[in-house]
Amino acid sequence: MRKDDQEWHDSFKPSWGPEATLLYPVPFTIRSSRETATQTNRTLQDSKLRLSSEGRDVRLAKFAPTRSLTPNSLSLQKSRTTIKTENGVPFASPQQIPFKELATAVGSGSQTEEFTWNLASILFDELQPIDFGSAQDPKYEYRVRKDLLSNFWSSICAEDAQKAVTSAPSAEERAIAHLTANEMVKACEVLVEAKDFRLATLVAQLPADQIMAEDMTTQIDAWRKLCVLSEVMEPVRALYELCAGNVCICEGKKGPIEDQSKTFVISQRFGLEWKRAFGLRLWYSTKAEDSIEAAVKQYYDSIRSDEPVKPIPSFTKDTSREDILWGLLKLFAASKDAIPLPSLADIITTQNITDNPMDSRFSFQLYGALSHLFPTSTDQTKSDHLSHDFATQLESQGEWLWSIFVLLHLSDSDQRRTAIQGTLGRHAISIPPDETAFPFTHLISDFQIPARWIWEAKALEARSISQDYALEIIYLQKAGNWHEAHQTLCRIVGPQLVIEQDYGTLGKLLEGFGDGVQRITEEWQYGGVIYEDFLELVVDEEMQMEVTEGEKKRDMNVATVERLLDTLPALVQERKGKFEFEEGIAIREIAGEVASVIAKGGYEDLDASRVLQLPLTDVQRRRISAEMSVKRFRDLMRGR
Repeated sequence: MRKDDQEWHDSFKPSWGPEATLLYPVPFTIRSSRETATQTNRTLQDSKLRLSSEGRDVRLAKFAPTRSLTPNSLSLQKSRTTIKTENGVPFASPQQIPFKELATAVGSGSQTEEFTWNLASILFDELQPIDFGSAQDPKYEYRVRKDLLSNFWSSICAEDAQKAVTSAPSAEERAIAHLTANEMVKACEVLVEAKDFRLATLVAQLPADQIMAEDMTTQIDAWRKLCVLSEVMEPVRALYELCAGNVCICEGKKGPIEDQSKTFVISQRFGLEWKRAFGLRLWYSTKAEDSIEAAVKQYYDSIRSDEPVKPIPSFTKDTSREDILWGLLKLFAASKDAIPLPSLADIITTQNITDNPMDSRFSFQLYGALSHLFPTSTDQTKSDHLSHDFATQLESQGEWLWSIFVLLHLSDSDQRRTAIQGTLGRHAISIPPDETAFPFTHLISDFQIPARWIWEAKALEARSISQDYALEIIYLQKAGNWHEAHQTLCRIVGPQLVIEQDYGTLGKLLEGFGDGVQRITEEWQYGGVIYEDFLELVVDEEMQMEVTEGEKKRDMNVATVERLLDTLPALVQERKGKFEFEEGIAIREIAGEVASVIAKGGYEDLDASRVLQLPLTDVQRRRISAEMSVKRFRDLMRGR
């Protein structure tokens, strides 16, 4: 093996532990710098517990806590989700909720969420009569939506526009900054104050109709032909281009140096982000009677050709990402057949919404809210991946009940069952063994979780954490898992109780099987029935009764003894003599008790040779043989 391969083979690989804990090594040589990096990492936080070894430390890290993972909007979606059961496995069936209600539930907690829900409401909610005003005719719906979007878009661009106004060096640039937020009145006021009444008059007529747009285009072309375009300042040229309906490239002129004018892109020249770049198309590049999808298509085509300002989120410069607001606009335009339908999963991916790649909460909410509207754009594999991510995030921060709610949204029933049962198993210690207490009642009534799954989780907890195997059997019996309960009884608990002579507990555990014995008849005849017969035999021998009752009881014991004489050798034959240590001791104790009872007498009709076929120890075999020989000799001497 090569040296580098050997080093990789011997290295300590990062791995995930319980409760989403990451274990990773840190060489001593980079320990101090790594500490600083981890302390400032928004995704992971180091635990104070560290393990030191030769040449490196082993650190433990967990996901950094995020803001509330269960906001009012998620609670609202949960309240409108119906939990149904199919083939014994519960699943979530979310109902469509008006986006306006979700926006109201968010309040002012998160600007991104507030903007997203409000935009979705404008684009997809059914319009109310109050939205139409005096025009109640549904044919004006597209105009009403455009007006609502215009007002909304102006409000989200206002802050950036105001910053641009503050830093603008000229009146014309301040006017352009105001126009990027659709503030035409303020733009005109700035131009009037600068005594530029001509431009103020033109700007006041925005958005331009066809005649005005053609006139402005003619004017710009005339300047270019007359070689005077170089004498017009770029902000003035940009204002004229806006009046001509051109919001992208301001074409210059080539020629002698004194006649040259620069070609520039308005969004790039004046430092616009994508929201204001799109706003220019919404307000000035489309006609008043055009719909929203016309503006979306314009920007959609522009960013694929000559528009350098891409619709990326404000928290990144990665051009491969797309702002969630642009994603909603694309979905709306696609619903009107203006552009191809995008993938819903690609639009609401975590990377487009937050700078924390581990925070999947809002993406999960959006997918659930939008999948009803765009069923052909959904991807079940990506949807399930998103549900798993969010469920893991919730569980890592202690919200395991919410995690189960999220897992109910998985599309595959087998995956859903496995994931929910795994979560229950990890948090069974938090569930009291009382079907009338919380969260037991919450799980079975609100989430439709089968009680059997909860009892199985409690059994797993009793085995792995409490190591109370008798309690494990009780939980397995309540879960109806007779096979596992029987296995635990025969391999662990039964042998221990026989050795400890705790016959009371053994009796209670055997009673717990009840009718369940009928489902494991084949296993029971070589397992539980042995302990049941043994218990009956021991209890009967200890009871002091009258002679007549004793005779009746002995008659009953004959059948019990005969069964044990048959099943014990058969069990040894089936298992080929291979038993766990305590199990083997218990089987010999039972066999020894059977032999002792027979040796005491009262079972003369039984074939004595069968006793020697029992799995006895050498000491037991010699003792029983001696007792039976003495008993037989005494009987002969008495003439029996």
